[in-house]
Amino acid sequence: MKLFNKLIRILEIIFYLISFQINVINCQQYVPMKRAFHTATLVEKKIYFLGGFTELSIYTNDFFTLDVSKSFNQSEGCPFEDLNHLSASVVPEHNRATTSVGGLSNDTFFLFGGDMGSQSKYASEILQSFNTSKQVWQYVTINSGEEPLRRTSMNAVTDNNGKVYLYGGVKELVPIQYFNSMDTFDTVNKIWFSIDFDITLTPRDGYTATYIPESGVIIYIGGFGRHFYPYITSGLLDMGNIDIYDTVRNNWRNQPTKNPPKSRVFHTAVLTNDKRIIIFGGADNTTKHPAETYYEVLDVNTYQWYHSNKDIYIRAPYKGHTATLVDDHMLIAFGFVYTKEGNVLSDEILIYKIGNYADFDQVENLSQSPSGPPATEPPAMKPSPQDTKHIKLVTIIAIISSILGFIIIIIAAFIIYKRYKKHAKSILFIE
Repeated sequence: MKLFNKLIRILEIIFYLISFQINVINCQQYVPMKRAFHTATLVEKKIYFLGGFTELSIYTNDFFTLDVSKSFNQSEGCPFEDLNHLSASVVPEHNRATTSVGGLSNDTFFLFGGDMGSQSKYASEILQSFNTSKQVWQYVTINSGEEPLRRTSMNAVTDNNGKVYLYGGVKELVPIQYFNSMDTFDTVNKIWFSIDFDITLTPRDGYTATYIPESGVIIYIGGFGRHFYPYITSGLLDMGNIDIYDTVRNNWRNQPTKNPPKSRVFHTAVLTNDKRIIIFGGADNTTKHPAETYYEVLDVNTYQWYHSNKDIYIRAPYKGHTATLVDDHMLIAFGFVYTKEGNVLSDEILIYKIGNYADFDQVENLSQSPSGPPATEPPAMKPSPQDTKHIKLVTIIAIISSILGFIIIIIAAFIIYKRYKKHAKSILFIE
């Protein structure tokens, strides 16, 4: 009986170790891989990140969220949630797509365009959407109209009536083909419509599109385009003269600006509550180096540009990142960082507290106390995805080892028990 009790005790310890290892995996915080040219969509108080390319693949359908409803400190890690199980078998792997929110309840975002490699070959593809309330991806049934050709490097916006506007973009054929057409999608009635394009508009990609709800206009800034007059040339578009589309009157106009910054492509833009457009990052004409300045502000009421004189965190991305405004904070996510050794991917979320005009402070906490001075130190480094993968691998190996050990001990216990029983019978027979 003593031997049997020892075996029971050993089994209890093994069960405890297995349970502990499983808890370690369950408590492991999700850390996204470094990436660029993904999408970031704010719905309610969650930012939904999708796709892009990483160091392992140029096409992904990675899907995860960042909950911005509660304060969090970067030194403790961002509260990401892994949603890959929802997208893995549904959403094609892609990069340089665009998303926009719409639907009856304004709780659904739609995926447009993007490079999907050999799966799409830049052809028209069935439209997909994600309902954040039901947490489900679904194919969208089109009631009228024809979906336009798939293009990349666009920037979609949704108006007050749930209509998405898709302008420009490129098809990366040989030679590359730029577009200056405007397509709309009614997310409520599921209708596609193509607006006659203005031949005077420069075909472009890598621009920003910002919708102004009060006036119903879309402001297009920067990008890379192809000019046809007086002869065909390609290059960065002038930010001193911006194109504006009026969704109410259905017309275009060119708007001169005051004190414009250097032209750029692959930058981001957010609209503040007091009607300022903040431009972050951008690449130069080669697309391999950052523009001279990272932080520029356009006053929508006066079309006056304001330039920040503050230094930007050295690890800030300049292209392939996303920008999301949460109250008075701007979150810059992932993208390409320029270094002397070349461009490297980032896995950081940088938080900027927005001040007046071109004023800002980089902070570590999403919700800074109004009474305390904002932190200006760069965010603490998080565990890299490689480290996280190593931890998970070691944990899985430990679990497998524990299970194998458990099976071996069960077999050994059974053999010992059979031998003990046989020996006991032999002793009883002799006696």
